[in-house]
Amino acid sequence: MIKKFHEKLQEIVDDVNLMGKLITEAVENATKSLLEGDREIATKVVEGDTRIDELEMHIEEGCLIIQAEYQPFAKDLRLVNSINIIAIYMERVGDLAVNLAKITRRLEKHKAMFMTPEILDLLKEMADLAKLILSKALKAFKNNDAKLAGKLDDLDNELDNIQKILFKKLFASVVGSNSLSHEEFALYLSNISLAARYLERIGDQSVNIAERVLIFLTGDYKILHDEG
Repeated sequence: MIKKFHEKLQEIVDDVNLMGKLITEAVENATKSLLEGDREIATKVVEGDTRIDELEMHIEEGCLIIQAEYQPFAKDLRLVNSINIIAIYMERVGDLAVNLAKITRRLEKHKAMFMTPEILDLLKEMADLAKLILSKALKAFKNNDAKLAGKLDDLDNELDNIQKILFKKLFASVVGSNSLSHEEFALYLSNISLAARYLERIGDQSVNIAERVLIFLTGDYKILHDEG
């Protein structure tokens, strides 16, 4: 019975790792579409989200079944519960990638008109950092690496700081331009602000994944309430 439990648990873990691969690809493609204005890649991200949603539901169902059938305890129970929550965070990352892709489609015809190189560079910096945080969180899960999982806060703070800089530059670039209509102003400001917000949220959700890795490895639930 113990052997069967661990086989089923490994199947769920494999699904989580697959989901991690899919959301990594989604974020990579979404940020690429945003920075390059590629509508085709953006559409691919939107269409691929169904598979991510299906995996999240499959993982949730697997976690419920394995708890009902085997009633795990201690570290095994923490792992099952954490996997369920981690899958939810992963699904949110997938949704954020879709949101970025939709911004690409909204800005496609207008981006070249008003996207300054400075804003573009800051978005790229945010995108690279968000992808780095996500990759480290997923690696921490895959390798059961508590040390790596505990090292993401500084990177996330850096991502937050870049977002603040981008907001300042964004408003300055719009205020200093006389060539934008009111409609273009709203389109530019709202969508680029949202893009930065979505990238920042990808970082946050990745840190949440890492925190859950720490919980199932250490059993320390105080991590959830640590503001330090």
